[in-house]
Amino acid sequence: MNLALGIDPGLRGGLAALNPTGQVVGTWPMPLAGGEVHAAGLADLLRSLRCLDTHQDIGRVCLEKVGAMPKQGVASTFRFGTGWGMVRGVCAALAIPVVLVPPPVWKKRVLLGFPHDKAGAVQFCANRWPTAELVLPGCRIPHDGIADALCLAEYGRLLDHN
Repeated sequence: MNLALGIDPGLRGGLAALNPTGQVVGTWPMPLAGGEVHAAGLADLLRSLRCLDTHQDIGRVCLEKVGAMPKQGVASTFRFGTGWGMVRGVCAALAIPVVLVPPPVWKKRVLLGFPHDKAGAVQFCANRWPTAELVLPGCRIPHDGIADALCLAEYGRLLDHN
């Protein structure tokens, strides 16, 4: 059974895994250490999803293809790009196929009838997967990085159904 994994990169990003029927296998905030993406933590998480005993593996990672944002400072752009590259490097080291998906592409395919913004992604996920944990312990508002990751995972899952 191949899982579709979505990754919203960045310090407020998240990861989400869906099985082939679209059920949530798990959601996680981006592993961080020292204010950066924690490569070893990310690698451990990805390895934990690969279970040869149950023939479960990651079929693909759909990673948001992003660039510098207007009015974003040089230091924050560099930090974001470093984290994005870290995610790509970990996936490459673990031989996990990565599909880079620009936000307008996955939003057009997944967020049908919902606003194409963070709030729309949260709303879509709350409707599609009402039991998915979008609010992290100690928080009161949904984690939009996890919502985007769920949407990216759904986009990846839908690639198999064309």
